[in-house]
Amino acid sequence: MPYDNEEDYEDASAVGEESFEEDDDPIADVIYEIVTRMGFEDVDIEWEERSDHTRYFVEGEGLGVLIGRHGATLEALQYLVGVINSRQDLVEHKIIIDIEGYRERRERSLRAEAHQEALVAVREGQEVVLEPMPACDRRIIHVCLHNDPTVETYSEGEEPERCVVIKPLV
Repeated sequence: MPYDNEEDYEDASAVGEESFEEDDDPIADVIYEIVTRMGFEDVDIEWEERSDHTRYFVEGEGLGVLIGRHGATLEALQYLVGVINSRQDLVEHKIIIDIEGYRERRERSLRAEAHQEALVAVREGQEVVLEPMPACDRRIIHVCLHNDPTVETYSEGEEPERCVVIKPLV
C-alpha cells in the first residue's frame, strides 16, 4: 500500500511493530508441543540468549519426570529437539534445555565439586578421578578448572564410563 506522506508511513510502521511478537521462538514452540503432547499442562517456557547458546527454561507442574534419573530424560529431550532443529533448520544457535532449574543446580554442584576435588588433588599430590559423567557435565568441569594454575584436567575411558581426571601440577 503506498503512503501519501511520511506521517502515514510512521503510523503504519508503528502498527507493524505492535503486531510483531518478540516472544515467538521456534524452539520454544517445539519444546512446548512435545511436552504438552506428553500430557503436561500449564507449561511455561522462557529463554535467555547467552554468549554461546540459548537456554530454554521449562517450568510447570510435575515436570520432574522429564528430568529423569541423573538427567537422562532431559538429555534425551534436548537431543530430540536438536534433531528436529537440524532437520527443519529452525535456529542456528546451540540449544540448552533446563527443566525446573535442574541444569543450573547441576552446574553449580559440578563447579563446587571441581574446585573441591582440585584442592584434594593438590593437597594429596595425586590424580583424582571423578565419577563417569556425560560429555556436557565433563565440559563444565574442564571449563571450571581451565584457568586454575595448580591443576590440569583431561578425560579418559570410553562412553558411557568416560570420566574427568584432575591432575595436580605442583
